[in-house]
Amino acid sequence: MKKLLLGTVGLAALAVPALAADMGVVRRPVAYVAATNWTGCYVGGDVGDSWGTHDGYSATGATTQVTSGVPVPAGTPISASFNNMSGFTGGFYGGCNYQVGVWVFGVEGEWSNVNNEGQSFEFTPPRPLGTLWVDSAKERWFVTARGRLGYAVDKWLLYATGGAAWTKIDGSEFLLTNAATATLQSDHRTGWTVGAGVEYALPYGWLIRSEYLYMQFDSYNTFTSGPFGTAAFSNQSTGKLTNNIWRAGLAYKFDFYGKGIPTVVK
Repeated sequence: MKKLLLGTVGLAALAVPALAADMGVVRRPVAYVAATNWTGCYVGGDVGDSWGTHDGYSATGATTQVTSGVPVPAGTPISASFNNMSGFTGGFYGGCNYQVGVWVFGVEGEWSNVNNEGQSFEFTPPRPLGTLWVDSAKERWFVTARGRLGYAVDKWLLYATGGAAWTKIDGSEFLLTNAATATLQSDHRTGWTVGAGVEYALPYGWLIRSEYLYMQFDSYNTFTSGPFGTAAFSNQSTGKLTNNIWRAGLAYKFDFYGKGIPTVVK
């Protein structure tokens, strides 16, 4: 009995300091490592739809009818707007991300083919009544260089994006009943783009996404160099060109920076 009593007292004596120490010391925060690592570089491809508007063509101070040399007053509308430009888009993209806690910072570039096209009959005047002259614009491709800011929720990444954009536009003017009258010119324009998207991390480094972009290219002069078709108008001005793009993409991420990412203290 005496030995049992001494043993109990001894255990109690050991437990009291430990309990007191535990009560008097503030626990250090435990670092939580996010389940999905968004840090790394990736390459992929996407497909989707594109639709937008083109403000049509109008005269500048240098616009003349090629055959007659008759000038057209600046600002005179030559064609209506192309409000139903639409088509398919598909291309390739790549970029790099760096994750800090739940925030993901990134850069991305792309090249995409597009076949948006719009056209409209020219107004009368300046055309003689009864003639069927047509103006058109076709987008061939666009390139973007963008920054990205994302918010990671485990396997999901919600992000906003924006930056510079470039496109190739083929303009044409022709008499509907005589293709030999056509005037053609390709122009490369610089604009800007903004958008947003959502990305999901699949197993083995694959990423899928859904993304929307808005692009705008401001007015420019076209039909500035020959050869010009018969009775064509030279030196026309266009209004702004806009694009709305939705696409789905699939990419593969390379973990160049290793498996670890900055931790979130909880």
